[in-house]
Amino acid sequence: MIKDDLRHSPLFAGLTDEQLGKVGAIARPVTLPAEASVFLQGNAAEAFYLLVEGAVKVTKTFRDGRSATIRYVRAGETFGESVLFNDTYPSSTETMEPSRLCLFDTSAFRNLVLAEPELALLIIAAMAKLLVMLNRRVEELLLPVSSRLARYLLELCSEQGQTSQCRLTFAKRELAARLGTVPETLSRTLNRFVAGGLIAMHGNQFRVLNLGALERLAQRTRPATALPHSEPSRSQ
Repeated sequence: MIKDDLRHSPLFAGLTDEQLGKVGAIARPVTLPAEASVFLQGNAAEAFYLLVEGAVKVTKTFRDGRSATIRYVRAGETFGESVLFNDTYPSSTETMEPSRLCLFDTSAFRNLVLAEPELALLIIAAMAKLLVMLNRRVEELLLPVSSRLARYLLELCSEQGQTSQCRLTFAKRELAARLGTVPETLSRTLNRFVAGGLIAMHGNQFRVLNLGALERLAQRTRPATALPHSEPSRSQ
């Protein structure tokens, strides 16, 4: 039931049964295959979404033609909420696996917010959390690729509950997009990490050999000097 899907979402979890019923009445279920576009950057803002099952990535294309993955949406999370305040989508979204969504028409949801002011507070809270996350992503994208990669590897180890032995969860092309670079630059940077004795690689498994050096590299705000050959500026 749509009402149950809404109840398991952090955005709607605090609503009463009556309020959930009103939100559910304007929700439209959508099922999409893997690699399907949900909406494109610049498109007219017509709806926002709740991801019920599956996985969705949010990407941003910059003026110089580069693109970066700025967010991975997890089941229970909403995305595209900015349509409530903007006329066009500021980013693009694509399913990473077969996904089930709830679509909320912008006009219908705005009308509901006017009738249920508590919803407005929940949307503001969600947007505030998203803003914090996006600010962090912008800060990361200003770092050299080696620093972005070092941060990612350390965070991945933490997420997997490991201190040194971890597994890359994305293909190189997807990881490059996550880091805001291109696969060729990512491969060169990984090779430099291996050659520099920071990590050891075997397939998609990696082992941290010099934790201190990796942590120092992750905190750099200027092109790294600990490793040879700075990344080309066009890939940063």
